[in-house]
Amino acid sequence: MRSGLDGQHNTLAPSTALTIIAFGVIVAGLVYGRQFLLPLALAIFLWNLMEAMVQGFSSAEIAHFRAPRWLATLLGIATVGLGFYLIFTILLGQVDAINAAMPRYLSRFQAMVADLTEWLGPDRAAKVRDALASIDVTKRLPGLIASTQSIIITALLIIAYIAFLFVEQGQVGTKIAAMFSDKRKAEEANELLEEISTSVRRYIWFKTIVSVLTGVACYVVLRFFDIDFAETWALLIFVLNYIPNIGSIVAVAFPCLLALVQFETLTPFLFLVTSLTLIQIAIGSVLEPMLMGKGLNMSPFAIILSLAFWGMIWGIAGMFLSVPILVIIMIVCAHVPKWRWVAVSLSKDGNIATEK
Repeated sequence: MRSGLDGQHNTLAPSTALTIIAFGVIVAGLVYGRQFLLPLALAIFLWNLMEAMVQGFSSAEIAHFRAPRWLATLLGIATVGLGFYLIFTILLGQVDAINAAMPRYLSRFQAMVADLTEWLGPDRAAKVRDALASIDVTKRLPGLIASTQSIIITALLIIAYIAFLFVEQGQVGTKIAAMFSDKRKAEEANELLEEISTSVRRYIWFKTIVSVLTGVACYVVLRFFDIDFAETWALLIFVLNYIPNIGSIVAVAFPCLLALVQFETLTPFLFLVTSLTLIQIAIGSVLEPMLMGKGLNMSPFAIILSLAFWGMIWGIAGMFLSVPILVIIMIVCAHVPKWRWVAVSLSKDGNIATEK
């Protein structure tokens, strides 16, 4: 009996060591290959969003007419293009307004700092003034310019990747069939890819709907309280809502902080915090689970871990991609018997039944 346990231990030890080494190599590859992998991952994310739109347009029936694939594709591309056009129009259209309002904000901010330093006392007040004086924006300009150039290059790469993904889409089934000599294995691989695509597109589509509703509802509240640049804040809320959990918190914080320097009293700030928080709770905790249903069935703790991991590896973009990547990992592990325990651990209730 002792020798049997020793033999099992001797077999498990190399397997565990290889798993740890493989995980380390993968993490290192993700970190050092960021410049190549991140644009590709973002392109796949956006391509899935556009593909979900294309499927929605092609399945919609108006007066017994259904749009063919090519027309649905054009409508999907036009919708995404219109969305980006509106984003840039909103942002560029408010540049002059921001410049005009900046002196007023600075004056209000200085008054708040004066009140704060008076409350803190002379010693701590001097430290606060020194800390504020040490902030030199000009030193950060070269880094901002370099970041802007990097963003433009990344955007061009993403557009190119999306174009080629649309071109190559029809050949995926043929390539998979050529990879496997066994027809059944080829069918299983196709089914696995289809399940991954369906789950990811379903998440992205419903998350987009929820983000739009959240952005519109918050915009109404921001306009009601006459918050400056309501369109920009609503757009930011829409974008950050793709980041699970913390995205909604950060999205609410920015316009509320602006309310502190825009108004002379705390009353608008308190009402704004309450209203935006209630919207996030109502849509994020009630409406979103109703739309998502039990299709994803992911553990909230696993989502937080995925958010922290991919945020550490790929920054803010990794946070946007954390849930789709988690969906892929769960589905793949659910189809591999040795890794099924991983899918069970990542699930909310242990139910990871796959479609047959």
